[in-house]
Amino acid sequence: MLLSTPVVAALLITPGAATAAGAAGVPLAACQSWTSTPPPSPGTLDNELEGVTALSPCNVWAVGGYHNMGSSQGSSLAEHWNGTTWKVVPTPNPGSQVNFLLAVKAVSATNIWAVGNTSDSAVDKTLILHWNGRKWNQMPSPSPGTDGNGLSGVTAVSATSAWAVGSYSSGGIQKTLILRWNGTRWAKAASPAPGSGSALSAVTATSASNAWAVGDTFTSATGSTLVLHWNGTKWRRVTSPNPDGPVTEVILSGVAATSATNAWAVGGFSTSNGAGATIALHWNGHAWNRVPSPNPTSESDLFSVAATSATNAWAVGRYQAGSTDTTLIMHWNGRAWKQVGSPSADGDSLLTSVAASSASNVWAVGEFRISNTNAPLQVLALHCC
Repeated sequence: MLLSTPVVAALLITPGAATAAGAAGVPLAACQSWTSTPPPSPGTLDNELEGVTALSPCNVWAVGGYHNMGSSQGSSLAEHWNGTTWKVVPTPNPGSQVNFLLAVKAVSATNIWAVGNTSDSAVDKTLILHWNGRKWNQMPSPSPGTDGNGLSGVTAVSATSAWAVGSYSSGGIQKTLILRWNGTRWAKAASPAPGSGSALSAVTATSASNAWAVGDTFTSATGSTLVLHWNGTKWRRVTSPNPDGPVTEVILSGVAATSATNAWAVGGFSTSNGAGATIALHWNGHAWNRVPSPNPTSESDLFSVAATSATNAWAVGRYQAGSTDTTLIMHWNGRAWKQVGSPSADGDSLLTSVAASSASNVWAVGEFRISNTNAPLQVLALHCC
C-alpha cells in the first residue's frame, strides 16, 4: 500500500523544527531539514526497511522485507532512489518461508552488498545478495549453525574486501558470526564469542586493516556490550563501557567510523525496573568511552549511527510516548549529542538505519503504522539535506 496524501503531509517537518538545536546556539551540520520521501510498500500485510546506504543524493538503496496477506512466504525487499522517486527492484527469494534483508552497503554504483537470512525449513540460513549494476544475485555464504544463522550487518572498503556479521546457534548456544569476502568468495572468519551467548549487530571499516563489529554478550543474569576490532590479522575483543546500575540487557546495534581515531557505537539498554535508555560509545584511538545521549522518555533506543567527520554524526531509533513509538534522531556536533526534530506518522513509527554520503546528504529509513487502522505496516524514508 502506498502512502496516502494525508500521511505524507503528516510526515513533513518544517525547517524551523529541524533547526531547533541550532536556535539554542549549537551549530548543526550542513544538513538542516528532514523531510519524508515516501517509498512503495509492496506487501499487503507488512513492509519493513532495515538498512540504507547512500552513494549520492541521486543514488540511494534501502533494504528490508515484506509479507502478503494469505502467503506463507516472506519476501526480501530492495528499493532504489534515483533522485526523484523510490522504485522496488526485484531481489532473489530462495526460501519458501523467510527471506529478509537487514543491512546494505555500497562500494560503488555497480558493487553493492545486502545481507540477512532465509529459510525453507526450521533452520534459518545466511542470505547475501550482490548488485552488479544490473540485477541482484544471491551469493553462496556459510551457515555454520545447526539451529539457526543470520546476518545483520555488512560493510565493504573495496571490491576485494568486505565483512558481514551476525550470529549462529548450535546446541542451544548462540555465537558471533563473521564472514569475509576476499573478492572471490565468502568464508567464515574466527571471532571471539564471550559469555554464555554472543551476537553481532553491525560492522564498519575504514580500511582493510581497521574494522569494528558491535553487538552484545550475555549470561543468564545480565548482558554486556560487545566490541570487536580487526587489525588486519585477527578479530579481538576490545574493552567497552556498560551502563551503571542494575542492567538486565544492553545491545550495541550500530557502529560507524571515519578514521582510526574516530568511531561511534550506539544502542540501548534495559534496567531491572523495565525502563529503557539510549547508549552511545566513542572510540578516540585509545579507548571506548561512554558519551551522554538524550532520552526523550524512559523507553528510548538507538538502532543505527552514521558519521562523516569527528564533528558530524547522526543516530536514529525510537522512543515511546505513551503507548506510541515515535521516530528519534540525534546529531553529534563535535561537543554533544542533541535530539533534533524528526518526522513521525500519526501512529507507531521508528527509524532502523541511517547513512550519509556527505554532511549535506543524510538518509534514514524505518517503518510506521497509521494509528487506529488495520492498514499494513508501511515503509518510511527520510532525507536531510
